[in-house]
Amino acid sequence: MELTESWRTELPASIIERYDIIETRNAAAMFKASNPELLAEMAAVLDGFHFDVERIVRGGGSKHFISAELDEAFRVAGWREAKFRQKLVTDLVLNPYKPAGEKSKVVRTSESDYEGHQIDNVKGRVGLDVEWNPKDGNLDRDFSNFRNLYDAGVLDLGILIVRRETGMRTLWSETIARAEELNSATFTSAEWNERLKKTPADPLGTSTTSNFEKLITRVKRGDGGGCPILAIAITTRCYAPPADLDAEIQRVANNHTAGGHIERLAERLFPTAPIGDLDEATSGDLDEEEES
Repeated sequence: MELTESWRTELPASIIERYDIIETRNAAAMFKASNPELLAEMAAVLDGFHFDVERIVRGGGSKHFISAELDEAFRVAGWREAKFRQKLVTDLVLNPYKPAGEKSKVVRTSESDYEGHQIDNVKGRVGLDVEWNPKDGNLDRDFSNFRNLYDAGVLDLGILIVRRETGMRTLWSETIARAEELNSATFTSAEWNERLKKTPADPLGTSTTSNFEKLITRVKRGDGGGCPILAIAITTRCYAPPADLDAEIQRVANNHTAGGHIERLAERLFPTAPIGDLDEATSGDLDEEEES
């Protein structure tokens, strides 16, 4: 599958500066031409997103905080989780054989139901999946959904938001290691100790999980079929580095110990919108597991 580059002219420069992007079938140009308001909404969410020490030093779970807050921001913007269901009805029509005295056609009908997996966010005719650190099979599932829904005339475009491997794994591992070193020296609190115990030393290891580099192979071999695919990778350029790493780790530890609030993406983007508990906002996703 030949990659196209309409994203270079059709996506905002602010997105191109911080994210890595690939596409098929001029997906960005088609997106802007057919759904300009949805492209603007997606760009606003990506522009507002960043990750920091707070998001790096976190325990595991079925859905990482980054995935959850991105999905939450799209939900507040009006995108909704959707489930792919399809029914196939097949009629076999037997024509009559007049010499045998047959006068009427005989119809045999067979029905087959197919239930696919969930798509994280759908609005209009666009599907968008957030795959921060997915298990290897999740990307195959996403491509299958996009391909089938495009062929059925339900979606015009499939978007995948993933993470880069290059540079990202080192950044996360080194930050977590420094938090462990400081904790050993300062013995911050029982609550912080517990959080560090639940934080994997190498949460972005690639033995069982996927990333943008693995996604490129799938895109190039045409896993999306006829569906235009726009793949956007979160990179280290999305990191908001603190002026003083040690001081920031201490601040995060103190805030965690005190049970302080963590401002989420949706709260920054939609300060007047009703926003509930993060787990409730994304509870429908929990059957689609990803690595922490």
